[in-house]
Amino acid sequence: MNVLVSNLILSLFLIMDFTCSAASFLQHGHGFCHDDERFALLQFKKSFIIDRSASGDPFAYPKVETWNTSYCCSWDGVECEKHTGHVIGVDLTSSFLYGSFNSTNTLFNLSHLQWLSLADNDFRRSRIPSEIGRLSRLTYLNLSYSVFYGQVPLEISQLSNLSSLDLFNNDLELKRPSLSSLIRNLSKLKHLHLGSADLSSSAVPVFLENFTSLTSLLLSDCQLHGEFPSAIFHLPNLQILNLRNNPRLTGYLPAKFHSDSPLKELLLLNTSFSGKISPSIGNLRSLESLDFGDCRFQGAVPSSLGRLTRLTYLDLQGNVFEGGQIPSFLQNLTKLTGLRLSESELGGGIPSWLGNLTQLNRLSFATNKLHGLVPSSLGRLTRLTYLGISMNNFTGQIPCFLQNLTQLTLLDLGSNKFTGQVPSWLGNLTQLTFLQFGGNELHGPVPYSIARLTSLKTLYLHSNELSGTLDFDMFLGLKNLRTLVLSGNKLSVLTESSSNTNGTFPSFQKLGLSSCNLTLFPDLLKYQDGLQMLDLRGNQLHGQIPNWIWNTSTETMFYVDISENSLTGFDQPLVFIPWVNLIWLDLSFNKLQGQLPIPPPTTMGYIVTNNKLSGEILPFFCNLSSLLLLELSNNLLTGMPPCLGDVNTLLVLNMSNNHILGSIPRICASKSNLRMIDLSNNQFQGRLPQMLADCTMLEVLSLGNNRLNDVFPSWLGTLPKLRLLVLRSNSLHGVIVRKQNDRKPEFFSSLHVFDISNNSFTGPLPSEYFKKWNGMKVKDYGKSSYLVANFSNEIYFISDLAYSITIKNKGIDILYGKIQEALSVIDLSCNRFEGSISDSLGNLQGLQVLNLSNNMLTGSIPSSLGSITELESLDLSHNVLSGQIPPQLAQLTFLAVFVVSHNRLTGHILQGNQFNTFGITSYEGNLGLCGHPLPKECGEDSSPPSGFVDEHQNSESPFEFYWMTIVPGYVCGLVIGVVAGQIVATKKHYWFVKTFGQLKLKGRKGKKGRR
Repeated sequence: MNVLVSNLILSLFLIMDFTCSAASFLQHGHGFCHDDERFALLQFKKSFIIDRSASGDPFAYPKVETWNTSYCCSWDGVECEKHTGHVIGVDLTSSFLYGSFNSTNTLFNLSHLQWLSLADNDFRRSRIPSEIGRLSRLTYLNLSYSVFYGQVPLEISQLSNLSSLDLFNNDLELKRPSLSSLIRNLSKLKHLHLGSADLSSSAVPVFLENFTSLTSLLLSDCQLHGEFPSAIFHLPNLQILNLRNNPRLTGYLPAKFHSDSPLKELLLLNTSFSGKISPSIGNLRSLESLDFGDCRFQGAVPSSLGRLTRLTYLDLQGNVFEGGQIPSFLQNLTKLTGLRLSESELGGGIPSWLGNLTQLNRLSFATNKLHGLVPSSLGRLTRLTYLGISMNNFTGQIPCFLQNLTQLTLLDLGSNKFTGQVPSWLGNLTQLTFLQFGGNELHGPVPYSIARLTSLKTLYLHSNELSGTLDFDMFLGLKNLRTLVLSGNKLSVLTESSSNTNGTFPSFQKLGLSSCNLTLFPDLLKYQDGLQMLDLRGNQLHGQIPNWIWNTSTETMFYVDISENSLTGFDQPLVFIPWVNLIWLDLSFNKLQGQLPIPPPTTMGYIVTNNKLSGEILPFFCNLSSLLLLELSNNLLTGMPPCLGDVNTLLVLNMSNNHILGSIPRICASKSNLRMIDLSNNQFQGRLPQMLADCTMLEVLSLGNNRLNDVFPSWLGTLPKLRLLVLRSNSLHGVIVRKQNDRKPEFFSSLHVFDISNNSFTGPLPSEYFKKWNGMKVKDYGKSSYLVANFSNEIYFISDLAYSITIKNKGIDILYGKIQEALSVIDLSCNRFEGSISDSLGNLQGLQVLNLSNNMLTGSIPSSLGSITELESLDLSHNVLSGQIPPQLAQLTFLAVFVVSHNRLTGHILQGNQFNTFGITSYEGNLGLCGHPLPKECGEDSSPPSGFVDEHQNSESPFEFYWMTIVPGYVCGLVIGVVAGQIVATKKHYWFVKTFGQLKLKGRKGKKGRR
């Protein structure tokens, strides 16, 4: 609202400027009026209706209603030249005009017109008529905020007398002509305001730096790109430069700002300006507003900013500054009314002197590393309407001085470490519209005094330790409440109101009641017709889903999560889900039975994992043209439509652990975006479809535990991003040989997990691949980050989704709810590989799990394995290996599992470090080994007896000694190994922004945009 007011004030200032400059020769209310001009104005009036919703200015009034006498020079908004009586000015700003503006409009007959303002009306997406070019005497043209649409006509470029052109905040574009073509001849311009127009067809023209009369340049939200000409900063009369919200616009600040610069507003929010901020910025002594938020500036924040004592607004958030503490120079900026330093890597505490900036009404330090107590001196900032310090590490109780800040409309303390109870004095902050306490360590009940916050629109109390019984009647009086999130506490919410008649509940848009001990679907949902987001995850809902729930807010609902309950089915058979604008639906971890319901075509995420749904997946799913995520794992589904591959928007496809039969259908359509395919644990048969090589974005491919019968798919090695390949437990066979293809090297160069265990591969180990697996050669890479599919560009309320996959690690199948980027696994066990173990494995220094057991490998254990210092599990059992255990393996200090049983090894067992933790099962079946923990001491003859033949090694089928029989020897390793760092205890691997946390809905760009 403040932005709108400032924009309107700017427009009014320009209008007054032109009015005053013409005052010497304008008459108002006297003289004569030309009949043709009066007729033209009356016809103009008739072409529109008066609609009170057509203007946003609170002081708007219908000026044309006074146009009913013969003297047009006396009409509101009409100015005439004193001597000739010709109409030279029409100002119908904020006049409630509504209707289409066409090319035959009689306004264009006013050939003497010098200035024209139709700002803040509604012309119903009309195009600006090319006839505007007939008004050749125009010096001032303002069509801002008037719902014009389409290409700006070239004829405006012919208005060479223009000194002010304002087309701000319409839906316009400049392609033919481009920006350059439009303004090249308008060299007299003082004011150029094109905000919200599409200017993507060309860069900002360099010749603008020659427009020396330019006073204000507003090009915000224009899709600008390329480098901004830095000489424009030095224009001698430039006071306002607004380039906000052009993320593709690059540029650099001048190396030196001149002290005579008249700049008052420098607004670069959300652009890609980069480099360092010169200390000479302190020369801009006239500067009142400086907005560098969400740019790419780096280095230190210059202390010379402290010389800009006229500053009223300063925004430096979201850059790459060096961090440090809150800059001390800020205490010199005593006129500041707005200060935003969010996302700035700031540490330390909030200094007490900040309380001296008593003019502040907006203050934000969100998303930093600030800690400690919030100083009580902030209680002196009694003008504050906005206080945001979320996502820091502040401690202590909710500061009691906040009760003095009675003008607060927004209070955001979310995601800190505040303790204690939610204070009852909150009820005294009656101006609050937004209250965020989520993600802290608050306990106790929710105070009933919140019911006094009748202006409240948004309330977040999620992810605390709040407890007790909360009666939903508390919120019945909050008629403005649109967002309520209580999820993730220990509350027992009672939703069965004694006065639950239609109309008594607030009209919610977002309702978060996960983990609130609900046993029934809340009746209040029956009366909601504008609900957009509903979270009932993790309650005690049981029985069948009532049919009425699908009729709740059918036109507006776009996010629903009813997962982790005990729901068994649908009250009535459900074929099509009727929420027509649904984007995300999560029904996972219930006990749902029956046919899989079909979501609407708008759906982007559909998760129904861990239920008992059966039958075939119907072909209707192929029509989901927006689908990004399809999670159907752990059900009883039997069929998969071949056309599913036509959904080229899919990023994640998970149908693991079902009963799907037949061949793998065509999955990768042209221009496939798939990042993950998991079809494991089904009954797929036949060969691996080579169309998988078309999934060029693929990162995870899991086809294990099926009935696939084929040779090794070396052609998958061309996939540049493939990190996890799991083909275990199929009927794959043959020798692994890399096909020669110079154009597309098949090396699996990005691979981190390679599991082809329990197949029938033969021949030597694929050592040629080992040499090229660069992803496994890096140590300590990404241990704190996880593999995710990023949805932030497509779904604003879900940032990313962690991949989940089942991998055998340390002898046990482990479900990785999150996969660390550092996880590196090679499992070639239970095949028929022969020959020696390649020394090249020692180059894979990031490898954590190596399993070559149950093969027919010969030769010695390579000493190079001692170089794999990240190794945590090494299983070489059930082979024909000979020689001694290399002493270099003692360097493997992370080793939790070591198994070399049932080979022909001889000599001493290593002692010390991790080797003191391994039991007999790690070494049994090697008659030539001696030393602890085996009973055979090394003083005896340590070599195997002459003619020794291990019974297993002489067997044609070594797999009967499957290595899982030695699981007891792994117990120690499982306790101390990497598993604890990688298994996610929760059943779900996706998380809705901290339990339905603070989100800002993306609406359509409103008529009153930000300048």
